[in-house]
Amino acid sequence: MLYKRHEYFRHSFGTPLEATFRILVEGSTNESNPGKCLLLDISPGGSKIISSFDLPVEGMSGSIHLKLEFTLFETPIDIDGKIAWKKHTVDGFQYGIDFVEDPSVAKLIVDELKLRRRTEIGPTDGKKS
Repeated sequence: MLYKRHEYFRHSFGTPLEATFRILVEGSTNESNPGKCLLLDISPGGSKIISSFDLPVEGMSGSIHLKLEFTLFETPIDIDGKIAWKKHTVDGFQYGIDFVEDPSVAKLIVDELKLRRRTEIGPTDGKKS
């Protein structure tokens, strides 16, 4: 079986992370006002978010893209992505976002997740229990 996207690890958050998004229509330079969403999980290639907004998946003049803005540890991250899927839930709408490939941002996501994980685990003294 062939897959369209690269295989990435996926980091799920125990408590979803606050983020904002702006809607971009392909071929246009206009952006929407920021909207609030929560990051449920993330990988270097994409993310799952939830929002109360019912976002269009396709527009009349082109594909709908989102510009996500969030902080995983300490460095703010801005990344563009395309809505891959949409699912209505009792809490709003879940969306699968495929990020536009950018190796430097993918590396930043991995580095920030490593730093975040180290603080979640806490200091270790190297001894096994």
